[in-house]
Amino acid sequence: MLENFTQFQDGNFSAGEDIGRATGKRPACDLPLVSIVITNYNYGRFLLDALNSVFAQTYPRIECIIVDDASNDDSDVVLESIRRRTPQVKIVRHEENLGQTAAFGTGFAASSGEYIVFLDADDMLLSTFVETHIFVHFSLRTAVGFTSSDMLQSTNGGVVRTSWSAFSDYIASGRGVRKERLRSIDLSSDLWPFERAPLSNVESRVHFVDAHAWEDWIYAPTSGNCFRKDALTLFLGDRPRMDLRFHGDTYLNKGVRLLSGVALIDAPLTIYRIHGGNGFASHAELCGVHSSDPQKAFNAEYIAWRAVVDQIVDDVDTLAERLGVDRYVSALVCLQKSYVAHPDFRQPESLTRYIETRIAAQADAIRACLGADGFEMLSRSVRRARKRQIGPKRRAPRAWVRPAAELCLTFGRLLSLSALMRIGDRLWHF
Repeated sequence: MLENFTQFQDGNFSAGEDIGRATGKRPACDLPLVSIVITNYNYGRFLLDALNSVFAQTYPRIECIIVDDASNDDSDVVLESIRRRTPQVKIVRHEENLGQTAAFGTGFAASSGEYIVFLDADDMLLSTFVETHIFVHFSLRTAVGFTSSDMLQSTNGGVVRTSWSAFSDYIASGRGVRKERLRSIDLSSDLWPFERAPLSNVESRVHFVDAHAWEDWIYAPTSGNCFRKDALTLFLGDRPRMDLRFHGDTYLNKGVRLLSGVALIDAPLTIYRIHGGNGFASHAELCGVHSSDPQKAFNAEYIAWRAVVDQIVDDVDTLAERLGVDRYVSALVCLQKSYVAHPDFRQPESLTRYIETRIAAQADAIRACLGADGFEMLSRSVRRARKRQIGPKRRAPRAWVRPAAELCLTFGRLLSLSALMRIGDRLWHF
């Protein structure tokens, strides 16, 4: 693993005729194009490392797009060098600094792939990142909005941590194992060009987080995710929330997962570089010690929650048609219930009726899309969720609930009993 990391440290880069290197046989039909969007703001000193990690991918069909968000360091010099030496890389530059979400939107608009990866310019992908994510997408019976893999944490040029705590805690709990939703793609088929699977025991190493169930942050940050383009369209389409300058990854992960679900891949495939100027982590994780400001983490959750609510309410004409009335209502009810599920959200009282206030402000547009009966069902369901969940402030679970959940999850996993694991999932959220 360290060998893969250190090869990017010399500051040089090289590119062949194509971005990515195919191995094995040529597929009988085209694999999907994967767009890797490198977003950069004042990370010129890291940009070539990120780009080299894109060139090193084993997956054969990749396009690379760099979005520079009006950097004022030496990024312009690095970008000009990249433009001269690798003209196949698309470079888009903002005239003014617009923030992370706007950079995502710019890269998304410039992309052609069926799958999108957003790579922070200070991070790096391991060589099998794209290959593994596409392999998992192809092995899923349930087509989720994105896959999320674990990350290595690096400081001072070396890896000091090989997993992300929130991600690993979910995996270790046994939650989300759904073997019946997976079947490893047939390697002998004419589709897959590799002789060996990049991930062994895919049925046991992929964990689902279902749609319409709010979770705390359990995903990888920006550079560990691979999105379906059509799922991203729901949140970065015609009317993305360009006013959301920060926490764009939280917004996309929460929103896309709410509507389409996510599959977590139990393998570290990205290097998260900690250098003192990160937007979140200040040092590699250490048990019992905060690696970031807790208030900053809460702000990310809070801002993402409101942004997802706003997007779903404001874009009712598109979402209600694509989701259907029942699933549209279910998404907003889930967001309302999550107010209590997230402990910190109970403090700002303005959130209590936030969804109802937004629905009232958009009443005419929502009624036109859902119909009178659908609008009444939405208003009634959100109101009931508020009264049932927020009114009593949700009592603490009894002491036996968490051990019972762990017992069901453990034996369900050992005996491959999906029904028992689902009971454990429900108890965990009791």
